[in-house]
Amino acid sequence: MMQQKTEKENTSEKILTTAFECLSANGYANVSMRNIADGAGVALSQLAYYYRNKEKLFSEVINRMMDQYLNEIEATLKSTVDEKERITSLVRYFKDLNRNNPKLLRLFIDFTAQALWIPSFRQQLDHLFNAITEIIRKNLSGNAAAINKSLHGYSDKSIATLIFGALFGTSIQIILGSDQDSAFESLNLAENLLY
Repeated sequence: MMQQKTEKENTSEKILTTAFECLSANGYANVSMRNIADGAGVALSQLAYYYRNKEKLFSEVINRMMDQYLNEIEATLKSTVDEKERITSLVRYFKDLNRNNPKLLRLFIDFTAQALWIPSFRQQLDHLFNAITEIIRKNLSGNAAAINKSLHGYSDKSIATLIFGALFGTSIQIILGSDQDSAFESLNLAENLLY
């Protein structure tokens, strides 16, 4: 019985890993359940056993992506004691993400686009955006407005939303653009606007 449970967990994990890789390499619109089944080395019926449909499987991939983003962003912000350095470390995180893990970023962008049309994805991404904004807000704890007087009067949440929006939006431009040096400079600008 225990071996059967472990086999199921291994198969499920293999399917999720394959789905993550297929989606980040080819995008939601270009990946079928058959592609994932073939990549994972399982029958299509076995894939359907674990995940009823494409939306359910991809929803699980979003959950995995969300966990990774939230853990990495929280660790990044907590890695520095100096509150002025927290924004610098967050900018560095987005730069590293663009350079070293563009697959994860492309997946985030793709699911963001899909969330416009698929209600379950919209709820998940809304939760992710709110969670990231809350992590940033918690780690700023009012200091952005204290450091940059022009931010006085704005709520911590508004400032955190702006920071995340600027970094995410600029990251989209980096992924899509041909002038990456200029776009990376824009990430530095987001940091300098606060300090």
